[in-house]
Amino acid sequence: MEYQLIEEIISRSHSNDWNSAKNEWSFEYVYQSEEKETCLCGHHPIINICVLKNSINNNETEVGNCCVNKFLGIDAGTKILASIKRLKDDLSKSMSSEVLEYLNKKKVLSDFDYKFYSDTIRKRKLSEKQLAIRERINQKLIDFTSYELNTNFSRINLVLKWAEDRSWFDTEFVLSLKKSCERKGKLTEAQHTALENIIKKLKIE
Repeated sequence: MEYQLIEEIISRSHSNDWNSAKNEWSFEYVYQSEEKETCLCGHHPIINICVLKNSINNNETEVGNCCVNKFLGIDAGTKILASIKRLKDDLSKSMSSEVLEYLNKKKVLSDFDYKFYSDTIRKRKLSEKQLAIRERINQKLIDFTSYELNTNFSRINLVLKWAEDRSWFDTEFVLSLKKSCERKGKLTEAQHTALENIIKKLKIE
């Protein structure tokens, strides 16, 4: 399994050396799949999946969270998944400060959301209004790591990757869909239909 993962990562990397290749990859997202997936290492089934991006060639790939921890030394997914589990059990709890920074970096939060959460993250007793705000922000984390959102990201990135060698294709609309996903945690039905129409019309695979 370990050898297969190394081989798969190197094949997607710029470097042919494992120690160099693994350092090309950084964490983008984590999600919990609604379907049983297979890791690059060959392990099946997995549901906790990390999306990684290569800093040199911009390739993206999906790897099981356990392998991302063990072989790539990236623990961001584990921290986010821990917060998700806590919030799904009780939406009134707080996510960790590291996860808050992750959401802010991904521009999921408004300035108000970020400041409010930063100011109240360690408070256990909140007013009814404050609690409602915390729960609304917590739901953003859950939505942002949903299977639906990451399926949309995969379809958007498919088009953007296809467009890299086709300068005639205007990516402005597709990039706007990606920003909408990041901000709202999902696409509208009309946006989703438009994206799928592009993929179908241009026969992107």
